[in-house]
This record gives sequence, structure tokens and C-alpha cells, in this order.
Amino acid sequence: MTAALILTACAPLTAPGGATEDALCRAWGESLPTRSHADTPETIAGIGAAYADFAAACPAHTDLIP
Repeated sequence: MTAALILTACAPLTAPGGATEDALCRAWGESLPTRSHADTPETIAGIGAAYADFAAACPAHTDLIP
């Protein structure tokens, strides 16, 4: 959730679901990490947490989760 707070601090939000929020969610979603067969249990947990944070902050953009 920290990344969402940082991203929203960078630009003023329009109404929820507005253009700025949409752009922030798209940028964040496109930067989400992908999974690999070489991931350690810690990496898997971290990626899962990143996906959960993103889904909670940007529910309209869960299609961007790899």
C-alpha cells in the first residue's frame, strides 16, 4: 500500500476513478513484478503482497496483475 500512497502524493487526484487516478493505477500496474520459477519463498510472498496492495488500491485495474 506504500506505493499507492507515494503515487497519490505525486499528483492531485481527481474524483475517484478520474483520469489522474486511472493514470497512476495504470503506471503502477504496468510496473508490477512478474513471477519466475527461480523465485524464493520470500520473493513469492513479496510479489503476492504487491499484487494484493495493487488490487486493494486499484480494483478497476486488476486486469494489469501479471
